[in-house]
This record gives sequence, C-alpha cells and structure tokens, in this order.
Amino acid sequence: MELQEQIKAYQAWVNSQLKKKSQQITDFGKDLRDGKALITIVEIISGQCLEKLNPRNEEEKKQNVAKVIDFMKSSGIKLPHVTTEEIVGGNVKSMMQLILALAAHFKPASIDGKKGETPTRQGYREKKVASLQLEEKHKEMERSFEKDLSEIESLAIELQKILLLDSEGNLLSGANIEEDLVITRAELNLALEEKLKQEKELTGIQQKYKELSTSNSALLSRLKQQDEDLMLLRQQLLHSNLARDKLKSEKAELSVELDDMKDEMERYQSKYYEKELKCQQLDNQLVLEKTEHIRAMTRKKEEIKELQKQMNCHSPDAVFHDLRIPQSPVLRRSPALSRGSPTLSRKSPVSRNNPPRRRKLSENAQTRILYFTDRDMTPAMATISKRVGDITLGEFKSAIKKQGNYRYIFKALDPELGTVKEEVFRDDDVIPGWEGKIVAWVEEELNV
Repeated sequence: MELQEQIKAYQAWVNSQLKKKSQQITDFGKDLRDGKALITIVEIISGQCLEKLNPRNEEEKKQNVAKVIDFMKSSGIKLPHVTTEEIVGGNVKSMMQLILALAAHFKPASIDGKKGETPTRQGYREKKVASLQLEEKHKEMERSFEKDLSEIESLAIELQKILLLDSEGNLLSGANIEEDLVITRAELNLALEEKLKQEKELTGIQQKYKELSTSNSALLSRLKQQDEDLMLLRQQLLHSNLARDKLKSEKAELSVELDDMKDEMERYQSKYYEKELKCQQLDNQLVLEKTEHIRAMTRKKEEIKELQKQMNCHSPDAVFHDLRIPQSPVLRRSPALSRGSPTLSRKSPVSRNNPPRRRKLSENAQTRILYFTDRDMTPAMATISKRVGDITLGEFKSAIKKQGNYRYIFKALDPELGTVKEEVFRDDDVIPGWEGKIVAWVEEELNV
C-alpha cells in the first residue's frame, strides 16, 4: 500500500474522533505537530482531561506532545521508537505509530464497555415528560455512538492492516519479543475481526436469502393469481366482444326493419292523405246535397203554409178549384160542416176509431239523449219526458247530473251550412235536436 493512502486512512480515523468536538485536520503531517489535536483525541477516547497549551513556540509544542506520551506510558501503552522531537519535527511514520498505539489500546471493545454508563435518574423521577425527552435523547446518542463505533471498528481494522505492513508492503517484524507479541496479537485481533465481520455478512446474506425466498414465493403466488385474473378478464373480454358483435348484428337488422317500417309508413300516409282528400270531397258534396235538400224542404214548407192560409181563407171547393186538384175520395166533409165553418178532414180508417195521435204523443213523449265526455269515447244515454224543441239547457243538466264547470255543445242542422255543432250557454235556452233525439258533447272547462 502506498504511503499516501496510509496517511489518508489515518487522517480519516483522526477526523472521525475530532468531529465529536467539531474539529477537523486537513494535513496529517502538519496539524498534529503542535500536540493540540493529539490531546483532544486522547480526551475523547479515554474520557480523561489533559491540560494543553496554545503553543506559540517549539517548546510549548513539545510540552503538549510530551503530555500525550507521558499519559500513554502511565496508562501502560507501549510506544517504542517514538519521541517528542520526531512528532514536533513532523515525522509522519512516528505520528502513525502513535495513532496506531492509541487505537490498538482503546479498541472498540473497551470503548463499548464505557458506553454503558447512564446519566443519573434523578431527573427521570421528577417529571415524566422530561424523562421521556431525556430517554429519547439518550437513544439518539446511543444510535449515534453505535454508528461511530462501527466507523471506528472499520478504521481500526484498516489501521491495523496498514500498520502491520511496512512501506514496501511486507509484514512488519518487531525489534524484540514484546513488539513481535504486539504484532501477533494485532494480527490475531485482525483475523478475529475479519471472521466476525464475515460471519455477520453471512448471517445478513442468509437473512436476505430467506427474505428473498419468502418474497419470491409471495410473488409467485401473486403472479399465479394475476395470471388467473388475466385469464378471467380475457374470457370476459371475449364474451363482451361476442355480445357486442351480436348487438351490432341486431342493430343492423333493426335498422333495416326500421327503414322498411318508415317506407311502409310513408305509403300508408300517402294512402291516408288520398282517402282523407276523398272523404273531404265526399263531405263537401254531402254538405252541398244537404243544403240543396234543406232549401227544397224550406220551399215545400213555405208552399204548405201558403196552402194552409188559402184553406183557412176560402171554401174547400174554391181551394180545390184554384189548385186545380180533383177532390180526393178519402177527403170528405164532416158532419160539422153543415153547422159551422167548412173544414178539410183527412182521416184514415184507423183515425176514425182512435183519438188524435198528436194529443197522445204530447202526453207520453220521451226523448233520448246521447252525450259524449272527454274521458270516454263511448256515448252515455239518458231520457227526458219532453219532445225535441221544448227541452231547455237546465233540464238537460238535470237529466245528465254532472257536477262542475262544463261546456255544452249540441249537434244541430243549419239551413245553409248543414250539420253543425252549436254551443248553448244559458239554462233557459232551448237546445237543438237531431233526427228526433239530442246529441251532445259535455267538455270540462280548465281554469287557467
């Protein structure tokens, strides 16, 4: 191993101790010459306090280094071939031997033995909160100290390795039996430390292997489960695709059927429009025919009225003479003609033996009423004991017995327009009839 690498290893160990008091060295050969850093290291690893000077000359530097060497001798630390002048003069090899002696004497085992010292428990009994805080702080210090110990162990091993070899890389040989014994013990300690380190590494590797085996088994089972889930998802996807294809085919069929139905509906609509047009034409023609028929009936009624006037004003012979109609064999003069005014009698053989029909009808007249409502397309029927032409709106309401506000619309015959719907509002108005009966629509009024 080269000298510079050895110096770096020693400097790293020194800095690992000095950082506990926030100190560092940058040059191993120069920063240890005044003895201040050496005294600080001794205080850290031994736990004892040494008086040190702030050197301003070579003599004060020698005093600091002498204190370190005297402390090592009084503590039973073997330090051969190291003098105060060599340290103050900057002999790097002497400095390395001094550091190695300190590290070998205050090895991690002895340091670990001192870390068991615990602070007083008086503060723990006073306040629980303070005790918990101190305990947490102590745990943190222990963790930090254990970390430092591991670093010290690794550095001590490296230092022992370095110090057991000379500058050429050969194993050191002691000047006497005691030095050989120290070197042999150092080699044995190094071998034991290597063995413990390897055993720890092996234990860690075995533990990691077990953890990895457990993780591998769990991952394999999880992978198997995921494969099963994936297979199930694929099956579901296949079923979904089949269902989607089936729905697409059904949609296409429905689209074709819908197009056919639209075409058929258009044909039906065209036929409906044609028939509607024909019905409209027939309705118009029927209205015209009814209008002509009504006008003809009106003219006939006027002629009949004119004839009745003439019969009332003239004798039967004059009437028949004016009309130039021969006297009918059925028409004959009644016995009352010789006593009073002349009258025209038309009696059938049945009427001679029965009372007048008009009087009987007026006494037993029954009129049917058919009316439609909003909620039912089938008409309802009622009867009223009056003839058409004598029934008022109030009597119609009493016959159908409807409670509430309604509109009353009746089917009627207009002389000019034909069949119409006529709405009646007042209860004392006479309602129109249709072919001897009353046809009506009763519609409920909506309050807006």
